[in-house]
Amino acid sequence: MVVDRFILASILVISIIIAWRFIPKEKARDAFILYLVIQFITWPTGLLVVEMKWIEYPIQLLPDDNHDYKSSIYFEFFLFPLTAILFNFHYPETKKLLFQVLYYLLIAGFFTAIEFMLERYTKLVEYHQWQWYWSYSSVIFVLFLSHIYYQWFKKGLG
Repeated sequence: MVVDRFILASILVISIIIAWRFIPKEKARDAFILYLVIQFITWPTGLLVVEMKWIEYPIQLLPDDNHDYKSSIYFEFFLFPLTAILFNFHYPETKKLLFQVLYYLLIAGFFTAIEFMLERYTKLVEYHQWQWYWSYSSVIFVLFLSHIYYQWFKKGLG
């Protein structure tokens, strides 16, 4: 349990460091817009998945302050949005379609592999009526939607 809480605290600290280090100041507004768009999709979806008892997050960093919200704050509000923001900022626009598809598959695979390892080796994530491939496909879908939105957003600015 102490190790699990350490992992959660590490996710928070590492997310802040990565955001500070890898999100350029001139793209801070873009990052914030992407964060909100991603939250618009993932927050209600995460609540639905937890309320349907498909996934459970039994250990929280601050369990006494989190009676009603049983979803994973650290994955849905830090790790995944940061992953999606960096995905969009470094999307290989000028590469061939095959490379772009592989980019989607690898980034979604990275995120899903983290969740799968946490489900397998910790008490942070418990799959009940859920499978890793549903996480994988939903991550690809959210990355796709955020990318479409970000392209539209940048087009309006240019």
